[in-house]
Amino acid sequence: MDSIKLVKNTREETAVIEAHIREVAGNTGELKILEAGCGQKWPLKLEGIPRHITGVDIDEAALALRQQIHGDLQNIITGDLRALSLPAAHFDVIYTSYVLEHIENIDKVLENFALWLKPGGVVVIKVPDRDTVYGFLARHTPHWLHVAYYRYIKGKKHAGKPGHIPYPIVYDPQLSRSGIKAFCAKHQLMLCKEMGKNNYLRKRAKKDKIVRVVAQMISKLSGNKLAWHYNDIIFIIQKPAS
Repeated sequence: MDSIKLVKNTREETAVIEAHIREVAGNTGELKILEAGCGQKWPLKLEGIPRHITGVDIDEAALALRQQIHGDLQNIITGDLRALSLPAAHFDVIYTSYVLEHIENIDKVLENFALWLKPGGVVVIKVPDRDTVYGFLARHTPHWLHVAYYRYIKGKKHAGKPGHIPYPIVYDPQLSRSGIKAFCAKHQLMLCKEMGKNNYLRKRAKKDKIVRVVAQMISKLSGNKLAWHYNDIIFIIQKPAS
């Protein structure tokens, strides 16, 4: 396990991402943003920056729910990120969060991102790291257990229903730190930031202490190949301006 810089919380993570997007915004007028796989709402504030957000998702129910609740997408496309035909060099920002771990053949998705991104634009990718204890457990446990966790432990009564998480886990082998670095090198893209974040160990409740102990134990059993001190990874990738 090589070291990785960790962000302390969502606030710090968001600040880093927004800073990179603001640099892009300084070179354009209205930001053209592609949200690849739509969450519950647009997560970044970006005050003072005009923007046009295109939301893409294969789950039509999720898109409908997003617009019904927030209505914050200016354009909606139902489709598969591997098969969509979108204009080349069209988007200033491509943002995807907790999506790529559910897709097979992400190489095609990443190639599309590189094609659709304007020179000077950035891609923000946020996924659970497959090579952490948490990613390992997600890859080796059945989907029904993930649904039960969200429904009965986290209290999400609609978990697993159309338009609601969790979705089945795939974890394409290229969706790894080494895989993303290799892709960037192949396509002459700059990996500006690679940050880890832990969503499980920030609290001090008894259950969080148990999670820590179990995670450390599994990490040791793996020969320290699986990281225990973080679960999410955030990549900020930039396409050269020339």
